[in-house]
Amino acid sequence: MQRLIPMGALAAACLLAGCSSAPKVPQASEATKRPANDPAYIEMLRARVELERARQELELQRRTAAAQRLMDEPVMLKTIAGPVPDLSGVRRGANLVYTVRFRTGGTRVELSPAARQILSSAAQAPLVWVRGRTDAAQANPTDERIARARAESMRVLLVQLGVPTQRIRTTWQAAGDAVAPLDTTEGRAANRRVEVEVYAAEPQPGSLDDPRATVAQQ
Repeated sequence: MQRLIPMGALAAACLLAGCSSAPKVPQASEATKRPANDPAYIEMLRARVELERARQELELQRRTAAAQRLMDEPVMLKTIAGPVPDLSGVRRGANLVYTVRFRTGGTRVELSPAARQILSSAAQAPLVWVRGRTDAAQANPTDERIARARAESMRVLLVQLGVPTQRIRTTWQAAGDAVAPLDTTEGRAANRRVEVEVYAAEPQPGSLDDPRATVAQQ
């Protein structure tokens, strides 16, 4: 007498037999293969590098042009007639601080040959700080731009005089850091300035382990 095998058991056995076979190793599609020595692929990579280089060069030109426009853009303010002091200098510790003053709204640095010769000595300094200032009582976008343009104009002049650009630091501030009262014509004229601090030695980082350092006590 033959036994009948249920159809469900037969299906299960076939399924198990199929699962016991080794899985197929995935194969890469021939359409996606790009040999490293394929001339077309190498040319595409070269084109990408050139495109990125051109993009960086264009961005550098754009920033340079923007800085030039910042210095050349006229400021719609009333200009006070009369001579402006050329260059003055004081000593701050071991450093020399030169000051150039401007007419109202002025951003161009115009120095005599003698003053340019004095500033050219900064080419040997380890560090030169340039600080742009205005006579504004409160900070505002217009005076911020003027202070920045004054500092940038002086930086460009220093580079022309031989000061290495990597040794120059620039900062600007529209209001505050006044050296004279703002309620007089003379005081405002004194505050429209750029300061050029020429360091005698490169500043060294401090440390709280230094016995000369002081720490506030709670």
